[in-house]
Amino acid sequence: MKKITKNLTYVAVASAVAIVPSLSSLSAMALTQDETVYAKLQNDGSAKYVSVTKHLINDLKENELFDESILSELENLNGFETFSQNDQTIKWNAEGKDIYYRGTTEKELPVQLQATYYLNGEEKPVSEILGKSGQIEIRLKYTNLSKVGNMYTPFVVAVATTLDETKVSNVKVTNGRTVNNGRTTAVAAVAAPGLYESLGLAELKGTDTVTISYETEKFELGDIYSIVTPKLLDSADLKTFTELDDLYASSNKLAVSSKQLVEGTNSLKSGINELKNGILQAKQKLQKAEVKLDSNTLNKIKAAASAAAEKQAEAQRGVISANIKTQIESNEILMNALRLQAAEMCSAQIGGATCPEANLQAIQTQLVQGVEASMMESSMTLAKTTAKQTAAATAENVAVQVAETVQKTMLPAVSGALDTILAGVNKLTQGANELNNGMMQFDREGIQTLNNFVNGKVRVTANKVEQLVRLAEQYDNFAGITKGATGTTKFVLMIEGQK
Repeated sequence: MKKITKNLTYVAVASAVAIVPSLSSLSAMALTQDETVYAKLQNDGSAKYVSVTKHLINDLKENELFDESILSELENLNGFETFSQNDQTIKWNAEGKDIYYRGTTEKELPVQLQATYYLNGEEKPVSEILGKSGQIEIRLKYTNLSKVGNMYTPFVVAVATTLDETKVSNVKVTNGRTVNNGRTTAVAAVAAPGLYESLGLAELKGTDTVTISYETEKFELGDIYSIVTPKLLDSADLKTFTELDDLYASSNKLAVSSKQLVEGTNSLKSGINELKNGILQAKQKLQKAEVKLDSNTLNKIKAAASAAAEKQAEAQRGVISANIKTQIESNEILMNALRLQAAEMCSAQIGGATCPEANLQAIQTQLVQGVEASMMESSMTLAKTTAKQTAAATAENVAVQVAETVQKTMLPAVSGALDTILAGVNKLTQGANELNNGMMQFDREGIQTLNNFVNGKVRVTANKVEQLVRLAEQYDNFAGITKGATGTTKFVLMIEGQK
């Protein structure tokens, strides 16, 4: 059983390492080195001892290799090649071979681990809870000590351990996951100490800590491995941030177009208000007038009012349509989303097969036209429909009233007709106000907020991530490296289990 548990531990460590971004290939030089730092820790996370294994890669098959190292108690691990040492300079008689050697150091690790243990919510040393039953919590907090300016070297920690399923239940882990096979539960998680402090993103708060909790009938501490690498992203991934420049420009263009659309709804609102004021002025003149109006004059008033209402609404069509079209065409995110939707619809139509480009383009065109039509509907339908319906209804009502009371109630009839028109215009005004307020809110809370986020938080964070990538590439050794050589470093920290 002990052997099985040990093997599962190795599997868990391998799984944890797999979730850390792989190291980029070393460039061919006279010397490259691959360095692995092994640290055996006390159960509280403090270091017992640190050893370092170096692989000097003899790319050019040199007979002699020189290395700079702070290590002591050096040992050749893979051959019988000899060496001589002068202070921190080591000369290996390589004879064209790679060199694998190990040494020890008391140098402080760049990532420190503080491990605390809780039984039923109370912090206790491991020695006091071994063999006890209850709710266990193991809190692993990693501290990044490698700071350059106001940024931390982006170390990523992969954490792994195993638990005996016959003794534990309800296993949970933060920033990770658990996998069980009926006898053993493997726990794997990731921590990124210093990343929150470097980027200042609230979403990253707490990523320096991994907490494992479970219930146990008999507590025992399994081996806990932490694999640490200075790797957040590869330098090749920096092209992503170059491509973001197009997103910044598109977002600005979208914000400008949205502002123009708001201005268009403002113009529509102002035009309808002018129409309303004109009707009120006409009504005031009728109230003062002593001359009766004949049907021809009244029809002219009705026609003028109806035409003016429709004209004011229609006058804004071109501006709003142009702004909507510009907004949609400049919004790469929306266009990409419509293309994805078109692909899904097309695939569904043809039973899941690969969609021909012609079909895909046709569906995407229909979707784009649908978005344009929807936005035009929200800004034009209410104004134009209300104007036409109000004019038609008013014309009919006023014609009947004038025919019946041409000599006796001309002025009251016309005044009543204007009241009817005014009521319609009031509805139109209300709709225009709602449209304007809606567009202003959409612009303020949607488009402008998105633009501020893209050109603010995203842009600043992207610049910081680029700095972190460079810091990761600069961290090429722990125990020393020859000038001009290139190297990679990883750390394997282990808290030894106890029963």
